[in-house]
Amino acid sequence: GGGTGMIGDPGGKTAERVLLDAETVARNAEAIATQASTLFAGADFTLLNNADWLSQLNMIEFLREVGKHFTVNVLLQRDFIKDRVKDPEHGISYTEFSYALLQAYDYLHLHREYGCDLQIGGSDQWGNIVSGVDFIRRKTGNTVHAFTWPLLTDKAGKKFGKSESGAIWLDPAKTSPFAFYQFWLNAEDESLGEYLLKMTMLSKTEIGAALELHKRDPKERHGQQLLAREATTLVHGAEEAAKAEQVSQVLFGEGTLEGLDADALQMLKAGAPSREIQTGTGIVDALVVARLASSKREARQFLADESVLLNGDPITDPSETLGSDDFYNGLALLKRGKRNICVLILK
Repeated sequence: GGGTGMIGDPGGKTAERVLLDAETVARNAEAIATQASTLFAGADFTLLNNADWLSQLNMIEFLREVGKHFTVNVLLQRDFIKDRVKDPEHGISYTEFSYALLQAYDYLHLHREYGCDLQIGGSDQWGNIVSGVDFIRRKTGNTVHAFTWPLLTDKAGKKFGKSESGAIWLDPAKTSPFAFYQFWLNAEDESLGEYLLKMTMLSKTEIGAALELHKRDPKERHGQQLLAREATTLVHGAEEAAKAEQVSQVLFGEGTLEGLDADALQMLKAGAPSREIQTGTGIVDALVVARLASSKREARQFLADESVLLNGDPITDPSETLGSDDFYNGLALLKRGKRNICVLILK
């Protein structure tokens, strides 16, 4: 996308895109290539960057060879163009108006040079891909195909997008394997079937059996655990998925720190709130330091209510202090209830 990315797809946008500089586009293209190499490792595929041919296209050639095969009448029927043309404040530039032509030419080049007969994209790309299908038919007489995949949405129908709040990324530098795992683990029951079909390589039979098991006891979250494990394995590999599952069990289940290796302990520290603390600190003060209680009085009440756990063990005695034996590799896990957690780091 190093060539088309210099323009940017205007579909779904209500205002003109800010053009990215060439350096940023090249960096983005390189990052996408790295992700594709990881996701498709072991498969026979070729990575191409359309900057290699689109940057060589001159204006006269583009208008004669591409523009001649598109009518403004048809382009104006596209919903986002109609909306933008009617908007007196924003309108649409010739650059964005012409984007579909650029993508159509891109498909033609791939068809001619590499025998590409199928272009796949998200459902928001249907118009652009079909423009390429029609263009190739007019230009060569050949039949090629378009395939679009429904965009991922939440139960309210809102799409997952880069600009949306709480977006998840394939890049572990943007969304860690643990955060990625947790995202799917927190999926709503209503979306489980859709996500298992779209985000895993499980068969329909396997998914049906998993959903049946989940329905018997939704509180056990069998479906979410399967989804999180499979999706994380697909994107980050089985080893990272296993670590994320193990850390999740320690934080929210019945797992223990002793079962975690050095990498998993690092994942634990990054995946939960943490505070530094010294041995000899009283449990009441520790709860306040960990921000699991707003005051010493509240901390004592939580202890009396038997809602405090240290490394999985219930603590009720307000006179208890933290000793070196409470820390594993310099870490201890303090919980109030099931979801309020803090990793204590030994100073």
